Amino acid sequence: MFGVGESVRFVYVFLVLGFAAIGNAQFTAYLYPQVTGNQSFSGALGMDFDVNQDIRITALGIFDSGQNGIQNNIDCFIYNRETQQIVASRYFSPGNQGHGDGRTNFLDLASPLFLPAGFKGSIVAQGYGILEKNGNSFTSGNTYATTLNTGGGLISFTGRSRNGNFGLFPTTVDLNVAQYGAGNFKFVAANPVPEPTSMAILAFSLLSVHRTRRMRRAK
Repeated sequence: MFGVGESVRFVYVFLVLGFAAIGNAQFTAYLYPQVTGNQSFSGALGMDFDVNQDIRITALGIFDSGQNGIQNNIDCFIYNRETQQIVASRYFSPGNQGHGDGRTNFLDLASPLFLPAGFKGSIVAQGYGILEKNGNSFTSGNTYATTLNTGGGLISFTGRSRNGNFGLFPTTVDLNVAQYGAGNFKFVAANPVPEPTSMAILAFSLLSVHRTRRMRRAK
């Protein structure tokens, strides 16, 4: 079926396409419902997450109440929970809407933010109000988002959500993990390519299969 040359090319193309697909996989942390928000809280709303494997944050986003565009000036940050320092920020306004997915509006980071395994973060948004309401599940048993995406275990959603004053790291602990329709983020695996040994084993296995088939056909 395949000669040795064709087999080698097949393995090469397979590996390149496969690893490219892995490397390009981008995940959105929170999938918000397509609804109008149910709270007008102008202070800081935070939801905690832990990084299990090295990741890069590519964009920050905010819940778009009513899916009709951003009507308030709303800030979005990623905080280091342990130091309470901002490590990434984006600022939304009616004139700086970002790009939406029908649930969240996003602004890309100028360059992806690397977060190592073990990082403890909180995605925080502030500035919601009458014109642009945030969401709140108001219960200890439900998240506001319909889906929480860990990226296959790259991150974990942890603790309980938090709120506080505008301009400060929110320290008042609330009822539930991912309780709000507020901040959001996109992320990718920082090191998606398998170790060289794994690549070599896979390539050798595929090549062996093709060579075995060729030898059987030649008999």
